[in-house]
Amino acid sequence: MLEYLLLKRVSICKLMLLALMWIQFDEDSQSQLAPDYSSPLQVENLTWLGETSVGEEVEHFCDVSNTARIGVWGENLELKLVDLIADLPTCLHDASWFALLAITMMLVDKELEGICVHPQDEYFARTLALESLADLGDSYLAKGHPYLDFPLSLEDAQSLLPVNRKQELEIELEKFIVNTYEHDFDDEAPDICEFSSIYLQDILKEFFVESDWQGDINQEAVAQLQEKYGSQYSEGAFSPETKEHERWGKTLVFLKQFIGLDFSFIESQSDLFLDESQAADLPNYFRIKIRLERWQDRTVVLSRLVHTLVHFLLVGQNYHPSHIQDLMAIPVSSRAISSLQACLGVAAYRSGYYMAASNIPESEIGRNWLLQKAFPNLLEFYQTGRFNGKQ
Repeated sequence: MLEYLLLKRVSICKLMLLALMWIQFDEDSQSQLAPDYSSPLQVENLTWLGETSVGEEVEHFCDVSNTARIGVWGENLELKLVDLIADLPTCLHDASWFALLAITMMLVDKELEGICVHPQDEYFARTLALESLADLGDSYLAKGHPYLDFPLSLEDAQSLLPVNRKQELEIELEKFIVNTYEHDFDDEAPDICEFSSIYLQDILKEFFVESDWQGDINQEAVAQLQEKYGSQYSEGAFSPETKEHERWGKTLVFLKQFIGLDFSFIESQSDLFLDESQAADLPNYFRIKIRLERWQDRTVVLSRLVHTLVHFLLVGQNYHPSHIQDLMAIPVSSRAISSLQACLGVAAYRSGYYMAASNIPESEIGRNWLLQKAFPNLLEFYQTGRFNGKQ
């Protein structure tokens, strides 16, 4: 259970870093930026849109600046790293939480069209989505469901039967097939071993779904069948190279159910575009105007969020909220740092320094992803920090 909670928090950090990369990528493409600039989020994946209730844009999230978005993500992250089931305080917080997956969906579709947010990895968003689903979902979602997705032969189906009842259930299965399709046979004793998988597919599904032992199917056989057929039979994407937009839409829909989203934010307007008399009747959940005042300084909100993300990925279950203020006080440079890449470097250095000085162990899961897969250029900053922290 503890490992699953760690994996869930790591996945949240990955999604948040991807969202920050999107903001940086979009802002870098603009010739001029107003302080209240807001990167346009528009999801066009029809599968995603058909199975979510939010629409192409994410209400409330689309109404605020990038700086405010970063500030809200920071508050969300600090809450979720302590309590994953904590309620978020406003519609903007919930909308920004949902936007993490909407942004991922948009970036996955863009990668399929050759537009990549990661300059060295054309599969970055797709790999992140698949790895997160594999970590948080069951193997049926990531690799295919044996009796719902695969075109099983009779021998395949028999291999799935519970080991302790296999002989008895094999007889039941054969009778079930013959009794169901007896009107198709002239022969009183058809050879069901010769039935094609297409002929058997629906009847095998029915046999397994209606059973009282489906929870006890042979898991070793499940793994073998997933290997045999390959994940192309699942509804979602089966590798980062999967081309179909529909499969990727399903993958993000699957992932959505594991992140813990609340859709209350779509029930009303916020107070941003209402006069005082109209806003007076709104619940506090939809009153966000006053909160925007705290998210005005990009350097401050970006620095705190990136330090929190990087430090958690490096220390995992050894994270404590009090660490962030301490490590941010470690001197590195007097100049203000407002770009994501520079901020990541500083955060990696400070985390390495603080972990070495405080004897805090590394978390292999987050560390390997951050420093080997996502941003290998941060390794030097991290190692330098660790070296200096031991002095």
